[in-house]
Amino acid sequence: MRDSHSNDKFIFLGGIEAGKTTLFNALLGIDIAATKTQSLNFEDKLIDTPGEFFSHPRLYSALITTTIDVDTIVYVHPANVFEYRMPQGLLEIYADKTILAVITKIDLEDADPQRVKQILLDNNFRGEILMVSAYQLETLETLRLQLNLPQVIATLHKHGTDANLLKN
Repeated sequence: MRDSHSNDKFIFLGGIEAGKTTLFNALLGIDIAATKTQSLNFEDKLIDTPGEFFSHPRLYSALITTTIDVDTIVYVHPANVFEYRMPQGLLEIYADKTILAVITKIDLEDADPQRVKQILLDNNFRGEILMVSAYQLETLETLRLQLNLPQVIATLHKHGTDANLLKN
């Protein structure tokens, strides 16, 4: 785990509909349905980005500028999308940062997280790869511990939030 990095800042990057905002909300214990992210969303040590930053080359400069001050890049890739969406060269720009991939939506019927993991490996993804569902507390806890985010799951339990409520 990353005990020595308690002050790290994290940015969630990924294509449109990758599950970044749903994951962001779940990690923060926010039990509201994710809506379309229209701009950067800063919360404590986490930054959520619109998928357009990642998917449209004309917005790469905004993505690169936003990523400068973070310690860890969390690449979010859905388990039911079987093409590599990382912009070419992005990870090389930030070779000094910690890179983590989170394969989301592992609970979907058409999900194949092992296939997505292999796609990442085939494209020389160099970071750790986790498989997560925003609706499965145990997978959120694994990610929370990896990011050294305190008390997120405890907050969910404190407020009596069941992961199924996050879907609404």
